Amino acid sequence: MAAEMLTLIGDDATIEKVEFGTEQVGDGTKTFDTLAGGTGKGKGEWLITAKAATGSIFGSLKVGDLFPADGTEIPAVGDKAKLVTATPFLDATSWTASFSAKEVETTRLINTMQTYRKGKADAEGAVKGIFTLGVTGEPGGLLNQFVKIVKKDSSSVTVSEINSAPIYIRGVIRNTNKSGETLAFLFAQIELYGVNLGAESGNKQEYSSKFRFVSDPVYYERTI
Repeated sequence: MAAEMLTLIGDDATIEKVEFGTEQVGDGTKTFDTLAGGTGKGKGEWLITAKAATGSIFGSLKVGDLFPADGTEIPAVGDKAKLVTATPFLDATSWTASFSAKEVETTRLINTMQTYRKGKADAEGAVKGIFTLGVTGEPGGLLNQFVKIVKKDSSSVTVSEINSAPIYIRGVIRNTNKSGETLAFLFAQIELYGVNLGAESGNKQEYSSKFRFVSDPVYYERTI
């Protein structure tokens, strides 16, 4: 069967917040499905938290990488991982990740033209969306990274202090849950550096937030 060739459009993509389940420890007999609680429940990405000294199911992947599991694989004794749960930012309309590298001049007297080498790479990103009641201002959300959130219902007041918990995202390039198709995404821990809010008469109320990568972003593809 020929490899899938698909030119993507923006509607194929999503931006998702990532959370991790309880760390599971391999024993050389249980599958990821068993560790996750049942048939099919172990299929997906697992955050590698430790590797067996020999015979690790994770192969050349490193601690902090994601292991794309079918669920039937058996982690070795010493392998440890956490199952990933990804939740879309329901109010997001777009996201970007930009990569660049510094130009380091290396010209010598012998050269007739200036010469260069590539320096360390840098990256930054941004997420934009429409302010949505019940979504954008939820505890643990983007806005809660910068301001305290107070919610009052008929019986009680809930206060959510500024949330400084680590944020992990999947910037999904191709989103699919259909068997045989390819899921593609960028995964990384990020740090937010501001949220812009505002309103203009006759226009949608938008927000935008810049972020930087805390860990090295990695691009993944997995056949569903």
